[in-house]
Amino acid sequence: MILDNLAKISELDTENMFQMVYDWVELIEELLQYSFELPAKAKVGRYTISYEGTISQILICGMGGSAISGEYLSVYLKKILNIPVMVNRNYDIPAFTSENTLVILISYSGNTEETISCLITAVKNSAKIIGIGSGGTLGTFCKKHNLPFFPIPSGYQPRASFPLLFFPLLKILHSLKLLSLDESAIDETLSLFRQMRQEYNPEIPTTSNQAKQVAQKLHDRIPVIWSPFSCVANRMKCQLNENSKILALAEELPELNHNHIVGWESWERENPFILITYRFQDEHPNVKLRFEITKEILKDKAEIIEIVARGTHLLSQLFSATYYGDYISMYLAILNNQDPNTVDSIVYLKNQLEKRQQTQTRLISTLHSVLEAK
Repeated sequence: MILDNLAKISELDTENMFQMVYDWVELIEELLQYSFELPAKAKVGRYTISYEGTISQILICGMGGSAISGEYLSVYLKKILNIPVMVNRNYDIPAFTSENTLVILISYSGNTEETISCLITAVKNSAKIIGIGSGGTLGTFCKKHNLPFFPIPSGYQPRASFPLLFFPLLKILHSLKLLSLDESAIDETLSLFRQMRQEYNPEIPTTSNQAKQVAQKLHDRIPVIWSPFSCVANRMKCQLNENSKILALAEELPELNHNHIVGWESWERENPFILITYRFQDEHPNVKLRFEITKEILKDKAEIIEIVARGTHLLSQLFSATYYGDYISMYLAILNNQDPNTVDSIVYLKNQLEKRQQTQTRLISTLHSVLEAK
């Protein structure tokens, strides 16, 4: 069986993504030891940025796995923080961005062009800017102008480095006195990771490895992922896209009950879809009922795999569900005879953007000419 063939897994996993995911515990523990401090002010060309005063909203700018970390933060803080947390996935930032807006720019490489574009406008608006990344243009610019920058280790696939992009957000908000770190929630999350990586690592045979078993069920199917928290469904969709090289759909309850559910009416049982439902202790009571009724409606339309998130804290539930999904997506990559690390289409697209429009070159030129002008 290919999923129990360690040599085959090692051959396909050219950059050792399985090990990266296994190492999440140690990566998080190291990040939590990092001392993060903020300056009172920073000067970027003719623009002055102050880190004192009121913060009215938090805007997280990023793409792909970087943006996902912001979505998780928004869900986690929904009932904790009394200011809005928004995620921005584009070249432009909202017009409301001002000196009272905390703008956190996340780019694992530090070179994501949409994020660099947001940096330019954020400086012009005198927003409170903080960067997260492994270096690149973002890291160089922040360090040159004394803008706070949270450095994370390089050498990982951005999507495999998900905790490296999320936990700095907690440290940053703690430094700003917007949030107290919930040590019990973090401890439970790390404990679950330790337990789950022993259950799901490649050495555990398929007969005892639930992640491998789910991957087998997803093979040659189109997964449709439901969750009461869209970040978890969207993360799983993206992992299946990038790691497993397949298409997938992501939907959130209760929203899917107002549209998506009707799309199943024309399908018979013989269809390419398979349902993955994520369940959480923190679901709204009506969402629990909606899950059950919706499953009744679709029980003759598709096989349903239900994943119950582990943990007693929302943070640990979100991350345990995500950790399980990451392993499933990597095993599905192996079943598809794919390297979970490669993203050839994305690399080609980026190269063509630079070749045809010189997007990176122009952005960097703008960054230096406009923001460094006296």
